[in-house]
Parts: sequence; structure tokens; C-alpha cells
Amino acid sequence: MALSRLLPNLGEPDRRVRHLYAGTVHAMALYGAPVWVNRMEATRKIRDLMNQVQRKVANRIFRGYRTVSWAAVGILAGIPPMEMFA
Repeated sequence: MALSRLLPNLGEPDRRVRHLYAGTVHAMALYGAPVWVNRMEATRKIRDLMNQVQRKVANRIFRGYRTVSWAAVGILAGIPPMEMFA
């Protein structure tokens, strides 16, 4: 959540800065992927939590608002689901 304050929906940073932000957040999430990936596949709760984080990141990249669906903002921001990364 601290990183989300760096990039408001309106403002200066361009698309490159926003993709750098996404790369940082995904690297932090995927650091422990070997440990949690099997549990994520088996448990819907963990998958939903990861999708919430990804949706917030995609909204920051796309400069969207929280009312935009995850499918739409994921496609527009160019971010595949976390299951595909892990």
C-alpha cells in the first residue's frame, strides 16, 4: 500500500515508470513463489488475495479507478494473472 501512494491515478509519471512499479511489485510477490505456488493452486482464498494485489497494480499502471473490472484493467495494462507468472 505504501507503493500505491507513489503513483496516484492522476498525475505525472508516464507508462515506463508505471511498468517499473509493476515489475517491482511482481518481483516482491514472486520472491517466495516456490513456497506458495502449490498452495495457491489448491486454495481459492490465496488466489483471490493475489488477484486483489494485481488489480491494484494494474489500476495504477492504467490510471483507472476501482470500479474497472480486473479482466478489463488487466488487459489494458498488459498484465497477465499471477498464476501465469508463478
